[in-house]
Amino acid sequence: MIELDRRQMLEGLGALIGLAALPAEALAAVAGPNAKTAPSLDKPTTALATAFADTLIPQTDTPGAVQAGVPAKFDALMHDWASPAHRTAYLAALSAIDDEAKAKAGKPFALLTAAQRLTILKAYDAQNLKSNMAYAALKDLFVNLYYLSEPGSTVELRYEHNPGVWEASTPMTAETRAWAGAMPAGKLLVIA
Repeated sequence: MIELDRRQMLEGLGALIGLAALPAEALAAVAGPNAKTAPSLDKPTTALATAFADTLIPQTDTPGAVQAGVPAKFDALMHDWASPAHRTAYLAALSAIDDEAKAKAGKPFALLTAAQRLTILKAYDAQNLKSNMAYAALKDLFVNLYYLSEPGSTVELRYEHNPGVWEASTPMTAETRAWAGAMPAGKLLVIA
């Protein structure tokens, strides 16, 4: 067990308070030249991730995955979080979608029209969602990144910090949005 006297505890607390008072720019400067300043994925992979995100959750009357910054968050996760094995699996799953597009349409997935991408992704989804765990994990990651973003959780889903009284029977219409925390099916590409 670590023994800590009052003086050491107050010194540590003072250091934490001082650190909290520093502006974010000062903390970023401490990170130095090795800090992540540019995307880690190459341009074709970034375009592929963007096209996949846009096809999976397109912009409608609410922001889509691209507007919510999902491709950039995916890039950051691949750079800062994913182990080499996970990074390889996620990028291979993306690459397989691109290979499918090249085989079916003769072009990379990112260069197809939105309608062509949707057609290819629906067929790919039907064939691979249950049997290809890497693809299922990739799709799940993109959906979670969207619904964990501010637009996904506050614009796409209905959110009230203090919703008030519980109403067991709430009338539902086509315009009713799901509550944050519930799994929506409105915009999400769901293949049954």
